[in-house]
Amino acid sequence: MAELTFALSGPFKPYVRMTQRGKWVKPAAQEYLSSKAALALQFRQQMAGEMIERGSPLSVSIEIEHAQRFNHRDLDNEVKAILDAAQGVVFENDCWIDQITAWRWLGQFEQIIVKVWRIAK
Repeated sequence: MAELTFALSGPFKPYVRMTQRGKWVKPAAQEYLSSKAALALQFRQQMAGEMIERGSPLSVSIEIEHAQRFNHRDLDNEVKAILDAAQGVVFENDCWIDQITAWRWLGQFEQIIVKVWRIAK
């Protein structure tokens, strides 16, 4: 498998902690779940072929460009939101990710570049 590259666009909501009940009653949880579904749809539309086979150790690179101030958001929650959206579409489970590189910057657009590849055993 070669490297898979995804270009996602639009603003997204970082991961929000929630209880089983909270996902139905908390507005922030509803926004997160809606954002996650929108990102998953973009992954699905760009996915060529089958999901990465189970048991393959993976490496992921995430580049996030924000059009507005972003330092009030935790980068790790942004990464979790992106990986949660890719789970079940690009790879079966994010527990197979052994290496993550992520960075973000202020630019002109709201976009995310995600690259996923297998790590040689």
